[in-house]
Amino acid sequence: MAQRFQLNPKPFTDPPADHLNRVSLIPRSAEQKLAADNLGDRRPLAPRTHEDKPFGEHSDALHHHNVAPPPHNKVMDHDPEKKTGSVVPKTPHHPHPSEDLHDANSRHSLVPRSLGHNSLGGRFGPGKNQAFRRNGRPMFSLSDDRVMADRVLKTHSPDMVFFDVKSLLSVADDIFKSYVPSIDSSSSASKPSVVFKDYADHTSFETFAELIDQITCEIECKCLHGGESHGMMTSGIHLDSRNTTTFSVLSLVSKYRWDAKLVLVLAALAVKYGVFLLLAETYATNQLTKSLALIKQLPSIFSRQNALHQRLDKTRVLMQDMVDLTTTIIRIYELPPHHITAAFTDHIPTAVYWIVRSVLICVSHISGASGFKQDQVMSFMEVSEIHENSERLRKINAYLLEQLNKSHLTIEEGIVEEEYQELIQTFTTIIHVDVVPPLLRLLRPIDFLYHGAGDSKRRVGINVLTQKHVLLLVSDLENIEKELYILESLYTEAWQQSFEILWVPVQDIWTDAHDAKFESLHSNMRWYVLGEPRKLRRAAVRFVREWWGFKNRPILVALDPKGQVMSTNAFPMVWIWQTFAYPFTTAREHDLWSEQEWNLEFLIDGTDPHSLNQLVDGKYICVYGGEDMQWIRNFTSLWRTVAKAANIQIEMVYVGKRNPKNGIQPIINTIRDENLSHTLPDLFQIWFFWARVESMWESKQRMLKAQRTKGGRQGFKEEEEKDLVLQEIVALLGFGGEGDGWGLVSKTADLMVRAKGNLFSQGLAEFNEWEVNIPAHGFLKALSDHLMMRLPPHHCTRFMLPETSGIIPDEVECTECRRTMEKYYLYQCCLE
Repeated sequence: MAQRFQLNPKPFTDPPADHLNRVSLIPRSAEQKLAADNLGDRRPLAPRTHEDKPFGEHSDALHHHNVAPPPHNKVMDHDPEKKTGSVVPKTPHHPHPSEDLHDANSRHSLVPRSLGHNSLGGRFGPGKNQAFRRNGRPMFSLSDDRVMADRVLKTHSPDMVFFDVKSLLSVADDIFKSYVPSIDSSSSASKPSVVFKDYADHTSFETFAELIDQITCEIECKCLHGGESHGMMTSGIHLDSRNTTTFSVLSLVSKYRWDAKLVLVLAALAVKYGVFLLLAETYATNQLTKSLALIKQLPSIFSRQNALHQRLDKTRVLMQDMVDLTTTIIRIYELPPHHITAAFTDHIPTAVYWIVRSVLICVSHISGASGFKQDQVMSFMEVSEIHENSERLRKINAYLLEQLNKSHLTIEEGIVEEEYQELIQTFTTIIHVDVVPPLLRLLRPIDFLYHGAGDSKRRVGINVLTQKHVLLLVSDLENIEKELYILESLYTEAWQQSFEILWVPVQDIWTDAHDAKFESLHSNMRWYVLGEPRKLRRAAVRFVREWWGFKNRPILVALDPKGQVMSTNAFPMVWIWQTFAYPFTTAREHDLWSEQEWNLEFLIDGTDPHSLNQLVDGKYICVYGGEDMQWIRNFTSLWRTVAKAANIQIEMVYVGKRNPKNGIQPIINTIRDENLSHTLPDLFQIWFFWARVESMWESKQRMLKAQRTKGGRQGFKEEEEKDLVLQEIVALLGFGGEGDGWGLVSKTADLMVRAKGNLFSQGLAEFNEWEVNIPAHGFLKALSDHLMMRLPPHHCTRFMLPETSGIIPDEVECTECRRTMEKYYLYQCCLE
């Protein structure tokens, strides 16, 4: 018999001492208030079938707050015969004297006023715009949750029992998502197609069947009979009936890992829920089901589909949130052990507690289905209870997913770094006997290539490159057209007999548009093409960018038959000497420069066969460029006059400017239409002319860099000053980077005379002043001397280098006055 505490009438005196130090922690809802006009009556407290304080769970469910003593003229009666689930007549609501009567909503609200609706204990938890953090750290609860988490940890004593949690969770999730026509026929949601699973590939769970039954029994019994109807104080935690049952269930699964605990508890819920759905599905057609439903008092609820659908629809939302959070926790324990940090372990016990508690809520709703009154819908408190717990689980899941994504990124970066270092070792220190093994390491998991053009294209293995010289053409998909155009013209049988080209497209991000462009580009390539380049690993992309220097411009990496890197970019040598550059080594590059003379034939080799033929015939060739059409007309006219007066034959060739854009094409058309001079055939050839000049500069810089390594900075400076070819290359690059006119004239292996446009035009206009020197010195020498006399005292020479060339010298001398030029940074975006 429970002890009754009598509150004496006035004058007020302290109640008798309670030797058990008990205190009632059952919230005072509107139905539980004692009627103000029945002061002498003692009414039993209305039993609660749902969670106490669903909105303020952090303050009441887990932590004891001092309850103000009832007024002395009220009586509190604890009747032992009033159990949860009994029928208690409702009394008219009269506000408690301690309650602020703002309005009807505030009377029925269970939100602790000290927390308010925007706090953790608020009606729907933290607002969407409210950061769920405290002092920069994630926060799902107040100190009560930390106390609760410590208690949850005391129930956790895993003994390394493992099983296939994913399979069992998959089965439970299938049950939660089951579609029952007799219940869901009124749902507006689309009806899922019936898919039967045999679960043949699922692990047997016979070992855990008895444990799942125990959990089901524990949950059902406590939910049906109310567990402990009165709270008690233990270590500062308010143990209401649902809280007590939660820890009771956790004790049953104490020896399992956190993810396994959840899956077993969810399986128990799935059993309860699945049986209920089976009864609902076969109730109208199966006599056995009718009999069972009658015993379980279910016929009336099966006949009220709207109320049943509403109740189960809300419950399914909470079930899905539990499955989502459990799935996240399973993924956490798939991480390497050293990556399961405090960012996870500090919050997983809290997540486990609230999932188990949410299971009890679901079972309570399912078990309470038979207690519906006719046409009764879910109460505001029941709906809010589910919503509150769903919001809590979602916030915990969002935080854990964020941490999980960070861990995956950290793991992925570690893998990329390890693979990157492996590639460095592969191409620098490891000695190979064939080119195929290092290629396999670089290109894995891709193991096939395309070869041939058009209909003859076929798939082949990488081993077809065994014991061959290989040129890896590395590029993206946006800046390759010009190189492909020139390579196609150079890819003769002599090339194919010397080495093989393998195109390796590199993109940081691949899209469907990139796939389409890749198919379009490689369809007509005659050389080898990497198959499925979108699968290229991040480590390989990083390696070709950082170690081989690939940025925006394509590079051509030369590998010998044993996989040794001969050159990280053979394009300069290929553009300058074509097949003569084979095998593209530094020694070969040095030998070629030592044999090469600087003349006009070398400058235009491979770019303009017409001009080469004119050189063979003994004509003078004037190469010129610029974008000023008026200057071009005047310059070509002056040359025709001078050529006639000097009785020489001259062929003029327009070569545009560096990085030709669409604006050059109208100039070419005008020159052709007005028959002013000869031009290079198209923009690709103009690009190639300047690409060769840039390649000469890059190749020279590479030679000088090697010289500086051997002889020091002073030796490098002296070598640079002696290199007259480099000075001429720099002058040409300066001309090509400007829009103003310029010209260069020569004959076979004779002197090359160059000048800026206005100076050159002035020198030609003053032909009568220097023509007397032609018999003694020759035409080119007389012209050169006169131009040197007309050099202006002030000049402005610009020399722009693409950063993608990979070699930027610290100092560059002016080709006009030999002073060190100032260095500037230019960022240019020029789309025409």
